[in-house]
Amino acid sequence: MWDAVRSFIPGGAGALFTAVVLLWCTETGAAPRKAGGEAALRAKASASLERGLLRAVGETNFDGVLDFKRNGERIAHAPNVDVAVIELDREGRPVAAANVLLSRDYPKGVGVPIDMKTWGTTSVRYTRWDLERWDGAKDWSGATAEEDVVPGRQKARLRFMAPYPASLFKLLIAFRVMRLVDRGEVTLGQPWRFIRDTEDKGERAVWRWLEPMVTESDNGSTEALVKLLHEKGGMEALNAELAELGLGTLQVNGTSPVTGRSWNPGSIHMTALDTARLLLLIEGGPGVLWRTPSGREVRAAELSAASRAHLQSLLADQALHEALSSTLLCGDARAEKGIPAAVPVRWVNTKDGTVTAAETAFGRDTRPCNAAAEVVFAHKTGLTENYGSDGGIVRSLPGRPWRRYIVVFLSNLGYRYYDAAVASAADPSKGEDGFPYVSTKISYTQRIPALGRRIDELMRERQRGQSPGLVPRHRDSEGFRRQRRRPPGPGGTRARVWCGRPRS
Repeated sequence: MWDAVRSFIPGGAGALFTAVVLLWCTETGAAPRKAGGEAALRAKASASLERGLLRAVGETNFDGVLDFKRNGERIAHAPNVDVAVIELDREGRPVAAANVLLSRDYPKGVGVPIDMKTWGTTSVRYTRWDLERWDGAKDWSGATAEEDVVPGRQKARLRFMAPYPASLFKLLIAFRVMRLVDRGEVTLGQPWRFIRDTEDKGERAVWRWLEPMVTESDNGSTEALVKLLHEKGGMEALNAELAELGLGTLQVNGTSPVTGRSWNPGSIHMTALDTARLLLLIEGGPGVLWRTPSGREVRAAELSAASRAHLQSLLADQALHEALSSTLLCGDARAEKGIPAAVPVRWVNTKDGTVTAAETAFGRDTRPCNAAAEVVFAHKTGLTENYGSDGGIVRSLPGRPWRRYIVVFLSNLGYRYYDAAVASAADPSKGEDGFPYVSTKISYTQRIPALGRRIDELMRERQRGQSPGLVPRHRDSEGFRRQRRRPPGPGGTRARVWCGRPRS
């Protein structure tokens, strides 16, 4: 039941939360929709969303980042960026989607054609990430069929070398664990002793491995769960299971059944649009969420309500707000404002407002930004030297401008790339210790939170006419819903209820 959301409300606002009582679930009373006009409405709304997303990506100027491996010179080419947004109505149903790719092939960005029934695409030939190809040691256009992430797309309209997702792939591990929980093959409370090769890493309940993997991106916990999945036969079926859901670009290949490690670029794949649809399933709207190319209807029931609630709770408890959201960098003049999300208070030092998470002391007072926060961003980040990613579900806080959407960002913009504002902290002579993030704790180029802010502003404006006290009626010419007032609940409040099992 995402009780963690209570922790986002600043002191004194508990009554507001109690009155509003948000709930990520189906509400009754929505008028039935005719299937005939649905695709046309989705297409129109998606076209306007794509225009806005293209504008947001273009205004971010990703080709202005500096490259540590080029001695601080400007990046040689436009980076590979894959960003997707799914707009949700107040019941959690998808009403529009857009996906934009940026690369040296598409330096101004290009919109990806999206099927309005599947919410997916077959118009992109995705190839495996190859760092040598990116850095120029191989021909940029020389990828073979063996390098395709999904076979049979050699003649696709677009091509894109998909960046390694870094720790965003842990979302796939968490999803697979909860599928096994639903099947009774694993329980969250059962003890699991992790033997990494011959080293005993200790015993914990499964949920105690799962929680730090998601909320702090803990690698040791991820290794433990990957090995658990191998021993339960769950890793072998993961890719096929995701492909059956129409999410064929989400793949985890080559992990070690002995150590739980071997997470390698070119073997683990995610794309923004498929990741956004997986998050749509976790978010769990009513009815058919999408259809696979074979016609299979995908619904929220692919995961039990309890498992979806648990994943939502973990994502909402995320400590690392430093990519699309940048609350951990609150007040730093070198940082850009991102999605205006609150850091859960469990991570915030009550004396000085600072956050220490993932073995990093971020050192900024986050309380002013938490007080000004407008949304909960239930998400997972990823970061290595060469890759940066973030993806999650955005939902407005009580009393703030209403919006609800899913956003996913993948790129090859790891901590190797930085901005002029922190250039003085770069020292290539120190090798690994010379990256700017080491001293500044600014790990991502601030163009990423700047994009997050632009996307959030776009979605806030698109969904301006919607609020928790409104019931959908019909769509206007731009694909948005006209609405009527719902009668107040008991005591005059317009209460909403949040479905799901309370987090223990």
